[in-house]
Amino acid sequence: MLYLLHGPNDFARHEKIAEIRAALGDPMVADLNITSLDGRDLKLGGIRNYADAMPFMADKRVVIVQGYLSPLKSDTDELKQVIDYLKHLPASTDLVLVETETLPKNHPVLKAASDLEATIINYGAIDRDSLRPWITQRVKALNAAIEPDAVELLARLVGSEPRTLISEIEKLTLYVGGERPIRLEDVELLVPYTEEAENFGLTNAIGQRNARRAYDQLRKQLDEGKHPMSLLASIAAQVRGLLEVKDMAERRLSPQEIAKAKGWRSDYAAKMRLKEAANFSMARLEEILEMLLEMDLAIKTGRIDSMLALDMLVARLCKPGQG
Repeated sequence: MLYLLHGPNDFARHEKIAEIRAALGDPMVADLNITSLDGRDLKLGGIRNYADAMPFMADKRVVIVQGYLSPLKSDTDELKQVIDYLKHLPASTDLVLVETETLPKNHPVLKAASDLEATIINYGAIDRDSLRPWITQRVKALNAAIEPDAVELLARLVGSEPRTLISEIEKLTLYVGGERPIRLEDVELLVPYTEEAENFGLTNAIGQRNARRAYDQLRKQLDEGKHPMSLLASIAAQVRGLLEVKDMAERRLSPQEIAKAKGWRSDYAAKMRLKEAANFSMARLEEILEMLLEMDLAIKTGRIDSMLALDMLVARLCKPGQG
């Protein structure tokens, strides 16, 4: 059988490879029938030497080839020979072709593998929409449970890096010991903040009136190529959001009701915004919005440099004693 595993999510890829290896059964016999090859300097003949060999004291053998396909050009004889060979792969061999990057959709081997009804899995990064369900399922796989607001916080603090997420989830499940679900306070206690966490973002640092962190994040985002006008828009969106939740709170809506009105999955986001909004009065937030509009106009009309405007804005927004 042919497996084609590609994409940057190396943790998920390694799990699949471990599953394929485990299917061979007795580890002592399995080790005699598993071959791992570095495909970067390998020719098809080298793969065939192992793939064509009969399994020893077993029904199957597994040949894992890392990084073989990416260097191949689409018009080479080697690639054509590979596609032809895959059609005649011995039934007693599981050939696992592994690539650390996602192969282009028009890659000839992808099409050939599809025609052969091979197992093709694209292990892309965990996207924003699937991150929270992924966390919930991973916790469930460890025979544990996690509350929605704990999922929300864990996603915000760690982001979509699978290896780090798994490590933190395992730590949390060991901590609760199966006696109860993982709760928000468990995540707050055990999971460290990372640079990817939303609380360390520019707009959140401003919301917390943390000037040092705000300047650090401003420089980081500019170094990463973010446009100053895009950052200005992000700050404006943050201020509007603080105004909205502060207004709802003054109308006596609970965090749960605010989260529902905003379409958030849990009340954690509402509590975060309320905590930040407490640093500002309604009048101050409205004043900041006017300031942002003035700076936007000044930049567009050339009256002030965009970088200088951002520096001045952060200084004014994070200045203490101006609630």
